Amino acid sequence: MEKSTRILVLVPFCEQHMERIREAAGPQSSVVQCVGPHDEAALHALLDGVDVVIGEPNPAVLAKAPSVRWVQMTWAGTDLYTRNAVPFPTGMRLTNVAGSAYGHIISQYVLAQVLSIAHNLPSYIRQESQALWKGAGSVMTLEGTRALVFGAGDIGSCTACHLTHFGVECVGICRNVSQPRAGFTHLVTLDQAETMLPSSDIVVCCLPSSTETDGYLNERRLRLMKDASILVNVGRGRFVDCDALAQVLAEGRLRGAALDVTNPEPLPPAHPLWSEPRCVITPHVAGKAFGVCPDTENRICDVVCENLKRWIAEEPLTHVVI
Repeated sequence: MEKSTRILVLVPFCEQHMERIREAAGPQSSVVQCVGPHDEAALHALLDGVDVVIGEPNPAVLAKAPSVRWVQMTWAGTDLYTRNAVPFPTGMRLTNVAGSAYGHIISQYVLAQVLSIAHNLPSYIRQESQALWKGAGSVMTLEGTRALVFGAGDIGSCTACHLTHFGVECVGICRNVSQPRAGFTHLVTLDQAETMLPSSDIVVCCLPSSTETDGYLNERRLRLMKDASILVNVGRGRFVDCDALAQVLAEGRLRGAALDVTNPEPLPPAHPLWSEPRCVITPHVAGKAFGVCPDTENRICDVVCENLKRWIAEEPLTHVVI
């Protein structure tokens, strides 16, 4: 007999995906979709009696929802629960979609930014608004360059595979350097990464947030980078010291930077990076899914449905965080 489960979906899956979720949950389960935003009182009422939540409910409200036994996130990052002042409830399961949903699309964003900066496209976009016909200077070929990729998981590996096709040697930073990762010529630990900064032409940041990585690219390390290098951050805003980056760029160092994440997020309107011509800032859109990238939404749905089937069958879940 199938296990009966009360499931609350808090994210805007399309109807086609909701049908897949209902099918995965089985006829004995009830599935209710209620997309937010919800204030705390409304969310508390929604969570009453629910067994499983698909989405990212407020941690403070979740801590007061004794019936919830499992939260299936639709994000890769888990900071909301693992680095929050409110502890994740003891005995509750937490899964995400890391390693399955976002690598393909975020790596394309990284490649787009690297090629754009290498070929001076941000300068030409600005010139177009002024009807200005003028060369923007030398370009950078990717062939024969080296990329230092902080994070050798799904996003980092997909990024490395793309860059490799352009003749880039890719070095990955990860904890376990003994396990080969697709796209990388070799792997180093975070402790060794600093020694690679002076010889890298492209630096990509796609690590999750941790006490080790917060503020890692500070002024001293930014100054270790090549003057002609490109920096792209799609991981966590806290990885890069934005004040230090503004200072380094203002001095004419680095070919350019692209930030999809910042610290704070968003940057204050008066922050100098907004007016820095060699810095491209996007509003945390590299990995958007719902209503933006149907393929990513489909990949998220794949993970959700697989885990729902496992939950109903009382089998081990995938993508387990807690």
